[in-house]
Amino acid sequence: MFAALYAPSLPAAALVDVARAFTPRFEQIGAALGSTALGNTVILLDASGLSRLFGSAQELGEHLRDALSKLSPGDSLPRVAIASTQTAATLLALGSPGLTVVMPGKEAIALAPLSVGVLDHFEKLSESAPQAPKAPQAPQAPKAPDSGGWHHPRSTHQASRGKRRAPENRLLEILTKWGIRSLGALVELSGPDIHERLGDRGALWQSLARGVDARPMVPWVDEIPFEAALELEWPIEGLEPLSFVLARLLEPLAERLERADRGAAVLYTSLRLTSRTIHSRTLQLPAPMRDPKTLRTLVLLDLESHPPDAPIDIVRVFIEPTPAKVLQWTLLERAQPAVEQVSTLVARLTALMGESHVGSPAIVDTWKPGSFAMSDFRSQISDLSKIQSPINQQSEICNLKSALRRFRFPIPTRVTVSEGRPVRVQTDRQGFTSGAIVQSAGPWRTSGEWWADKKDDAWDRDEWDVAMTDGTIYRLVVEREVGQWFLEGVID
Repeated sequence: MFAALYAPSLPAAALVDVARAFTPRFEQIGAALGSTALGNTVILLDASGLSRLFGSAQELGEHLRDALSKLSPGDSLPRVAIASTQTAATLLALGSPGLTVVMPGKEAIALAPLSVGVLDHFEKLSESAPQAPKAPQAPQAPKAPDSGGWHHPRSTHQASRGKRRAPENRLLEILTKWGIRSLGALVELSGPDIHERLGDRGALWQSLARGVDARPMVPWVDEIPFEAALELEWPIEGLEPLSFVLARLLEPLAERLERADRGAAVLYTSLRLTSRTIHSRTLQLPAPMRDPKTLRTLVLLDLESHPPDAPIDIVRVFIEPTPAKVLQWTLLERAQPAVEQVSTLVARLTALMGESHVGSPAIVDTWKPGSFAMSDFRSQISDLSKIQSPINQQSEICNLKSALRRFRFPIPTRVTVSEGRPVRVQTDRQGFTSGAIVQSAGPWRTSGEWWADKKDDAWDRDEWDVAMTDGTIYRLVVEREVGQWFLEGVID
């Protein structure tokens, strides 16, 4: 069930206030919310479930009409229509005065007497309807200077829509020449003939005349930015006084996030310094969170690694919200640490060790041995079944005969070579075998990155697998340019 409100003498903001007093699920069709133009807005309400509060559909319509009458001038009567489809409710509000209530299944009968011109009015309102609000954006840089007469094709298209309005209204002119002056007469025409003569737009008009919805309802969402700022009486310097300021800003924002069932996905911190510069930092949070203490700790740890170079005048915090994440663990799954605790720990380690030394190892697209990269740490396991499932007899891991246990830092060693092959290994590291080599395989020569600007990234080496007298198998590597041998790993 849908209810449509139309009052030619009221601005859009007044209609929105009336709709918001009845239900949070409503859609604005027509002029923008801040527009002062009159008669260019229809408010569509989702009336399902309101019967418990306001009674039957007739009683609900009377309540809506009375609420609009209190705001409308005495010589202007508002229009309220209630129907089972949003199209029927909107067309009846545009074409029928007073209060109109249509029983389900009777939409086409109620719409039949209306003029065809109401479809043109409905189409104009739909084209000028404001788009659904987007999430608040981060602070943007100053706009670029004038383009010198160049305009984006989209802007040109928008500007030319008004010029094409006259040819588009030719459909109403054609229907009038045919003698089709009511929606009932339009419905009686043959559907294939309408599509053949008038195209998709003509078929759409006939479908609207029957009260059929062309799209689902898109409820209006108020664009409330999660932003707070504080201008300080005296400049502050250091993280300790800044911590108190961030607490005053983040605690109200966290309460608003909780009321809206949202969490912070990105946290922007902007500090205006006494040097008239802006020190901005951005935190990409691993999961939606809204605990003010955790958010404050993350900001302070980030600023500890990237401190401002002057005292602070103004502190501004901006949160990009996202739907809150609900986690429900079972008795059969291993408990995992809270995301807030993991994020705080990673931030503390980053401030202590540096950004390039904390994270998760990731594979690099290179053949260089031991090469890897550091990516952002994520504590969520994407598929627990793959990890918790037992290893069966057909698993590839069970069929492995040997594996290379590579040392993170290769061990320098002395190797005796005879006729191009290693014959003896001598190392001073405790726990490793020294002595004669009874069997060897190799060499496997690899090289790369010799074309790179940084010569440190280049490598050119030979690899050998050697067996010692006690059965230990080592992986030996020799750097060909310097002739230095290393013990790179053990084959188990």
